[in-house]
Amino acid sequence: MQMQSSFLALSLFAASIIGLAEPCAAQSLRGSHASVSLVYRRAVRGGLDFYETTSDVKRAVVRGELVRLSGNANYMVSNIPTPYVRPETKAFVLDLAADYRRACGTRLVITSATRPISRKLANSSELSVHPTGIAVDLRKPAGRCRTWLRRTLIAAERRGVIEATEERHPPHFHVAVLSSRYEKVASTRGRSTAAR
Repeated sequence: MQMQSSFLALSLFAASIIGLAEPCAAQSLRGSHASVSLVYRRAVRGGLDFYETTSDVKRAVVRGELVRLSGNANYMVSNIPTPYVRPETKAFVLDLAADYRRACGTRLVITSATRPISRKLANSSELSVHPTGIAVDLRKPAGRCRTWLRRTLIAAERRGVIEATEERHPPHFHVAVLSSRYEKVASTRGRSTAAR
């Protein structure tokens, strides 16, 4: 079943992510089968499409289901064949990247976005949500920026905004945006932000 795209707001998310960017003793980014299963089940229950091919991804862009991650002053896209995500995922990236640049003085780097099933990586889970456009991978920075990103992702996960995992091989942060959390905060800012 096709889900219609909607541009969703993140103004409350921006406030919560800044306010909660502190260590969370009970939460980690280690990931688990339960976490992967949770995100997969939500994607299936939400009626998200799991795009089979690059052509399917491009058709989803034409229909407005997916939008392009083009990069801006706060983030860059690194060598991604299909730099498209769901509008709410792009809105998350825009807010996170703006906060990241303020904290670190450099741009956040996105290393993966929608990856159709036909381009599945050898080390990918069978329950990967990359084919739906709700997930992105972030390059793992060094030093204080890594610490800031870990704390910020943990805070957002604790709020139920995302599910995030710090991957080791290759090193990166995998982030799945739980889109239903954004539906309650839709606003004009969200519509204009997602169009960037």
